[in-house]
Amino acid sequence: MRHYVILIFSIFFWNSAAYANRIDDLITDSDVNNFVKSENPEFAKDKFGRFQVQPTDSLLKNLKCNGILANWNIKNWEKVDVTNDGLTDLVFIAYWYDYISYVFIDKGNNKFQLFRFSKNSFENCELIKPIKIGTKNYLRLFRKTQQPDFESKIPFSYKEVLIMDTLVFKYNSFIELEVPVNDIVKSIEMKASGCFGNCPVFNLTLYHTGKGDFEGIAFTRTNGESSKILSLNTFKELCDLANYINIKKLNDQYQVPWTDDQTATLTITYEKGLKKTIRDYGMQGTFGLSALYSKMTALAVTW
Repeated sequence: MRHYVILIFSIFFWNSAAYANRIDDLITDSDVNNFVKSENPEFAKDKFGRFQVQPTDSLLKNLKCNGILANWNIKNWEKVDVTNDGLTDLVFIAYWYDYISYVFIDKGNNKFQLFRFSKNSFENCELIKPIKIGTKNYLRLFRKTQQPDFESKIPFSYKEVLIMDTLVFKYNSFIELEVPVNDIVKSIEMKASGCFGNCPVFNLTLYHTGKGDFEGIAFTRTNGESSKILSLNTFKELCDLANYINIKKLNDQYQVPWTDDQTATLTITYEKGLKKTIRDYGMQGTFGLSALYSKMTALAVTW
């Protein structure tokens, strides 16, 4: 009988260790600071000590953001399963030259993936708050930013914009929660320009047949023109993402309020030859678009 008890205890202990999540053990601000620095080498390399997950009281004092922190009860960090996979994730705000919102998601086996949400900073007001809708967890997004005023007759004119949205974890990215459409996509084309840096420059077109046409111009593994047949699942995932974010209803043009960045020109061709083209300077038009650009770029740089 004693042997059975020992065996049962051993199995329980092994299962507990196998599914242990380091985020579950975080209790204090110091714990969180040590964890995020251990998981992100760039944070740990900060020799001037600028990186810090500050107390919630400090955030309330230093970030006005139209009172959103207090109204939404935003904390400096929270433990919640934002990906709805049964594993605890970490949502936190860190001061690193600016106040930046992040999420570390647990990928299992003590492997974690970092997502940054502050992209187009204006008064450091790009904030996220875990919320629950029904039985699922999501992220509520607040952004106080500047966007080009394309209707203005004054060149390089910008306007202050307040954006509130809900983000869901899908396609291994956080994207805007939408009601998906079911449009038939024939091809997806992305042209990426250069920038002040090592941005990959390429033209990539993927077809519903599985064929891909590629031109590597700079900072890609393959240079010049080439074609290959890809898995149909690759095209399907991109189409599903494009339909989920309902690209047809998005703006035709996006632009960040700074210079020397990369431009993506995305063209989706539907049945009967209908097309939707988006020109996105900075490649940050929406979270959904950024996810699509990232997947297309990943294909291009490893072509």
